[in-house]
Amino acid sequence: MTPRERNLAEIDAIAELHGYTVKDILGKSKVKPLVEVRRKCVVRMRGKGYSTTEIGRIMQRDHSTIVHSLQKMAGMESANED
Repeated sequence: MTPRERNLAEIDAIAELHGYTVKDILGKSKVKPLVEVRRKCVVRMRGKGYSTTEIGRIMQRDHSTIVHSLQKMAGMESANED
């Protein structure tokens, strides 16, 4: 299994948990629940040590979008701690 196939399999697992497909996650939809699942995928890959550029390539997004996703998730985590 290639690294890309491994990443897509992990995205698929996360997507299925939330009732989505890989195509949904990698698509252009901005529906809030889908975006939240997409962000979970980004955080998971970042936790594995991927750069924002690498994650962007995998997720078919610009690296600045990945940076924004990580910042939003960090903000959500700190808000939950309060």
